[in-house]
Parts: sequence; structure tokens; C-alpha cells
Amino acid sequence: MTGRPFSPRQAVRLPRVALLGAALAMAAAGCAPSGYYRSTSSSLDSLLSLQAQQQRKIAALEQEISATREQVQASRASSDTRLSELNGRMDMLQGKLEESGLRFTQLAQKVEAVKRMAADSARTTRDSTSAVMDPDEAFRAASSDYAAGRYPLARSALTEYLNRYPDTEVSDDAQYLIGESAYNTGDFRGAIEAYRKVVENYQQGDMVPKALLKAGMASARIKDYPASKRYYQLVIQRYPKSDEARLARERLLEAKKVQ
Repeated sequence: MTGRPFSPRQAVRLPRVALLGAALAMAAAGCAPSGYYRSTSSSLDSLLSLQAQQQRKIAALEQEISATREQVQASRASSDTRLSELNGRMDMLQGKLEESGLRFTQLAQKVEAVKRMAADSARTTRDSTSAVMDPDEAFRAASSDYAAGRYPLARSALTEYLNRYPDTEVSDDAQYLIGESAYNTGDFRGAIEAYRKVVENYQQGDMVPKALLKAGMASARIKDYPASKRYYQLVIQRYPKSDEARLARERLLEAKKVQ
């Protein structure tokens, strides 16, 4: 290859161009001092390390979420099973309760039937016995219900006694006990009627003072205070020295204090 000969200026310029090119190449290649490279490399390593840590944390969190989801699903399934079991038990208990209620109702009906049978039997026995008893025995049989606190039965039996034996020595006692049976069951009007029959039908009997006093007490219980006062005054007027008269005076004094 032939060419034009180099001049000395050109020979001098070549090294300068080469040096300039090398410098430009170094600049273009990002050449810089070594301290800068070390700092940049360290920062990059730190970023990569931080990224790796974050990725590990994310992976651990995802595992925890997955485990929690599985636990929740398992717990829900267990709760559903438990709820189903409880519902089954409740249905079973409800069935047993209804069965027990039915049995109780049937038992109560049987008890009532037995009570009615016993009452009918006692009434039949009493009626058949009264037919052959003398008056005193019949009265003792009728008044035994009163002594035992069976006031409704006593009231019925004593009424039957008076229907059979209206004029015996104890007929006034029977009539008075009818009033007492009514009084003890809260039938105060029925008691007043029975006590009045003692006064009207057995005027010479020894039960009249008691009947008048109790008629006054029964009248007070239904708040018929004028009638109550009249009965008390009758006791005091007719039987002034009796215990019933003393009690009647006390009742009148109590009534005045209330008024």
C-alpha cells in the first residue's frame, strides 16, 4: 500500500489522537475511579439482599395465610358437625318431652278417674250404710268427713243426714256443721244461709248463739257490715252472758275502731 508520506505534525498528532480516543473510550465505557465502583457494588448487593429478605417474608406470610385458611375451614366443618349433632339431640329431647307430657296427661286422667271412683264408692257405701244405721251412727259417719277436713264431702253427707233425720237431738249440730263446711271453703253466702237455718229451724237448740256469731263473721267477710252488726247485736241481746256474746262485743269494738 502506498500513500502520502506523514509529516512530522501528523506523527505528533497520532499519539494525541490515540490518547484522546482511549480517553473517550474509557469515558464511553463508564470508567470511573475504583471507590465509586465499590460503593455502587455495595449498594447493589444491599438491594439484592433486602429483596431476598422481603421475598422470604412474603413466602412465610403466604404459608401462614394458607395454614390459617385451612384451620378456618376445618373449624367451620367441625362447627357445622357439632351444630348438626346438637340439633339432633334437641329433636330427640323434644320428642322425649312430648312423650313424657302425653304420659303425664294420661296418668292425670287415670288419677282423676280413680278419685271419682273412690268418691262414688264412698258415697254409695255411706248411702247404703245410712239406710241401716240409727240416727246417731249416721251422724257420726256424716260428721267424720268434717273432722277429717273433707268439707265438700261433709257438707253433702250432713245435708243427706238432715234429709233423713231432720228432728234428732243433733240435727241442729248437723245444720251448724253444714255452715262451718261452707265457711271453711270460702262460701260465705252459703254459710250465712246454713247458719240462718240453725236459728230458724232449731230455736231451742244450743247451737243458735254460735250460728248467730258465725253469721255475723261471714257477713263481715263479704263486707256486709250492717248485717254483721245486726247478728252481733242479736247474740248480745239474746245470750248476754254467753261466750259468743263476749266475742260479739269484741267484734263490734273492732268494727268501730276501723270506722
